[in-house]
Amino acid sequence: MNVRYGFTLWLSLSILSFFSACVKEDTKKCISASTGIHIHFYSLSPCQTDTVYPVDMTDLIVSVFDNEGILVAYHKDTSVEWQQEYIQKIEVPGGLYTVIAWSGLQSESFHLQEPVIGQTTKSDLLFRLKRTGTTAYSIAGEKIWYGESPAVYIPENKGSEPMFEEVSVNMQEITNRLTISVEGLNTDDVEMLIESANGSMNMDGTVAEDEIITYQPQYVTNSTFLEACFTTLTLTTGQTHTLIIRNKTQGTELYSGSLLGTLLLKNLEVNLACDHDFVISFTAEDACECGIYIILEIRVNDWLVHSYQTQV
Repeated sequence: MNVRYGFTLWLSLSILSFFSACVKEDTKKCISASTGIHIHFYSLSPCQTDTVYPVDMTDLIVSVFDNEGILVAYHKDTSVEWQQEYIQKIEVPGGLYTVIAWSGLQSESFHLQEPVIGQTTKSDLLFRLKRTGTTAYSIAGEKIWYGESPAVYIPENKGSEPMFEEVSVNMQEITNRLTISVEGLNTDDVEMLIESANGSMNMDGTVAEDEIITYQPQYVTNSTFLEACFTTLTLTTGQTHTLIIRNKTQGTELYSGSLLGTLLLKNLEVNLACDHDFVISFTAEDACECGIYIILEIRVNDWLVHSYQTQV
């Protein structure tokens, strides 16, 4: 009986001694070390040969999705001090992941959808451009950036040291600035607008289903020259983007055409994946000095895309 008691006591003391040593001498051997991702950011469009760094970014929204496209981590930073070595660290367990990042959505013009860990998917809505009726809030001066990383695999960490895999996100601008000028009209009676169905976007950078909204410009005018400056969200083929020039008193249209198919993409040098600043110039004249105008020329970034005489 004493032998059995002595053996039990010895075994108990041995177990306690092991765990005590584990805690006191080397905690790392008892607790799994952390794993995650070190996220780097850069910008390289299809038309560039050298990597640049998006210094215009002052904020970040970073979302990590698992291999089924479900959100597993989310980080929002409203004040980023950008530098080439900037790294966002996010802890996630072992697995296969992709990272989606956005920047430039801090403006009061955007309504952000709050994501839910374990529920939000890549194809869910991220933001909606605010509007009054169908007239969009101005985003003049804003630059919006989006990027998605390649898939990155994080193995299960069985060691005692933290293990973080490196991944890079290519940030691409999705805003556009258009300066549209018309020469030869009675500028007091003319207004311009852009109608588009691009006012909402999903987490993965695709355009979400939405109503057609109206972008209003900032104007520069004189007696013979009218200039309108627009800032819009992404311009993608397959979506409605219409430029309208009209008599604001009578409501009659002087010009209406597809911003992409009829105008921008008629310039063979325009690449929507690379270019975000456009100048569209109309030259018009009063055909009979009676207020009926014809368009003589249309140029996109100084490239002649139309030359005709059509009563409009």
